[in-house]
Amino acid sequence: MEIRKAKMEDVKELNNLLTLLIRDEGQYDKNINMNFEVTNMYENYINDSNRIILVALVDSKIVGYIYGFKQVQDEVYTKDIGILDALYVKEDYRTLGIANSLLEEFKKWAQEMALKEIEVNVLVANTKAHNLYLKNNFKTFSEKMKCVLN
Repeated sequence: MEIRKAKMEDVKELNNLLTLLIRDEGQYDKNINMNFEVTNMYENYINDSNRIILVALVDSKIVGYIYGFKQVQDEVYTKDIGILDALYVKEDYRTLGIANSLLEEFKKWAQEMALKEIEVNVLVANTKAHNLYLKNNFKTFSEKMKCVLN
């Protein structure tokens, strides 16, 4: 397995992986449009110095990725933090440590950017993702709640 920074020629596959991630989350959130397809997102981010996209390769084939960015302090936020926005590993490659490796590289990037915290949103019902983050020293500090109306 190899982890490397994403390149412009990877964006089609990255957009495909984001589509798969969204559909995967649809099993936990019925409000997700399972027919939505990402066609052009990562093209806009690949060369942004405040963003990072890392890919995991097995036999020279992209099998997973992680995407995040630096949220800079402003009138609302008192410090710069890392936002882990997307992490996905293709189903056939799960349980091989790929997600852990991607997280470790993302943490290294965050430290290089002098960030002291990383935030991620995870659906409570997605226990595998939740446990992955707990195993990687993430702690719950916020809770999103929903009231379903009839």
